[in-house]
Amino acid sequence: MGKIEGHTLLFVITPTYFALSFFHIILALSALVCMGPPFYLAYRDQKKTWCRSICPRADFLQKIGRISRRKSAPKWMVGNKARRAVLGYFCMNFLFVTMSTIAVATGRVEPIEKIRLLIVLELPWNLPQLISVHALPAWVSHLSYRFYSIILTSTLIGVGLALRYKPRTWCAVCPVSTMTGNMIRNLERTGRSSEINSRAS
Repeated sequence: MGKIEGHTLLFVITPTYFALSFFHIILALSALVCMGPPFYLAYRDQKKTWCRSICPRADFLQKIGRISRRKSAPKWMVGNKARRAVLGYFCMNFLFVTMSTIAVATGRVEPIEKIRLLIVLELPWNLPQLISVHALPAWVSHLSYRFYSIILTSTLIGVGLALRYKPRTWCAVCPVSTMTGNMIRNLERTGRSSEINSRAS
């Protein structure tokens, strides 16, 4: 993965996201804004525009990586099997989030208003909430904590990899990068790539 050029302030978005959730956890749902654009841009441009030019976390890791050892990660850590494993884990994670949120919304289980790393490692402290929002549905609070947990988990892994290896090592196994890459290859295989390009020209 190359450097993100010309967007030196993108990295600010990542710490801002975590800081905003200290005001109220519902702001963790702002991560949803970043869900659609990577796929739209990959479809439109036939390349990983988001990953290469826009992703705030990639820029954040690039900045953190200034103090990294800049070693290449072992091939087993960034190869196809690793990408599939990380993608599978996050798909499982999102399935858990979806099913548990439905269960909370239907009153079958209580909301989990705690941060959990890797789904099961619950942090022993509460997230500060500087603003009170009354009458917030339990399922919204639950979903917000789950999104915060997912983003925090992947960011911590990314930072660890950036310090140990090259800055954007996480990008090699990032689920969004894997899925957009698969989408681009499928478009090329089915001939849709040339059709999209001719439509755009």
